[in-house]
Amino acid sequence: MGVRDGVPWLHDEYWIVGDLWLRRGRAVRSNDAEVVGIAKLLGRSADSITWRVGNFASTDNPGSGPKPISGKPLEKWKKLRGNRAALARAVAEAEARMALLTGQHVPGPDGTNVRIVPPEVPNQKPVAVVTQKAAREAEQAEAVLRERFRRWRDPKGRRLLGISIDTPASTLRVDLYDPAASLLIEVKAKADRDPLRFAVGQLYDYRRYLNFEVSLAVLVPRRPSDDLMGLLRTADIGAIWPHAASFADSEGGRYLSA
Repeated sequence: MGVRDGVPWLHDEYWIVGDLWLRRGRAVRSNDAEVVGIAKLLGRSADSITWRVGNFASTDNPGSGPKPISGKPLEKWKKLRGNRAALARAVAEAEARMALLTGQHVPGPDGTNVRIVPPEVPNQKPVAVVTQKAAREAEQAEAVLRERFRRWRDPKGRRLLGISIDTPASTLRVDLYDPAASLLIEVKAKADRDPLRFAVGQLYDYRRYLNFEVSLAVLVPRRPSDDLMGLLRTADIGAIWPHAASFADSEGGRYLSA
């Protein structure tokens, strides 16, 4: 059994196994060296990899294997399977994201080290406030908002993670990482100009240490003003905020439906 057997498959995993299917066909077995390597990367059993190869076989050649893939993975697969260059890019990014997710060493630029950490690890970043009391209050408000979002988005504790980035000068901590949506989330206690400007810089700083593409968002206690939403749009950063008993985002639900 792999440590992630029983966990729903991410899109990244589909592309890695789909690439294996296109290159090797249905004949791969669970003791095959490449299958074993993929199983280790994904944190799954080798048998689950060969079974998923069968899903791809019955997708591309109906009737030749178990149940075909469906839904969003199928929609994307139809675009990738006929474009080997696009598939190669998707697989390269998928392998980088999965290596981070399953705890393998992921070196970044200039000797940095990137690793997954629990989201509840205390945040060590500086807070742009004047007094120690205000700093504590801001950190507490961020922690409450982060936990509220986590309970709503990830009640089983399997989806939302944190990222720790060890640089030569300091350690950076990403508040929340959603691998299913490939999304970095920075939490702020207020939806005001200064915190949002600070968040933009933090998110850009985090992203440059990752060797795969991610989307960026700020989690705030209310929807930012139209003016500040414009700031975030210019920076290509989304916003997430509480809405009734759930949450809403600035991307029409894209960040919250993946």
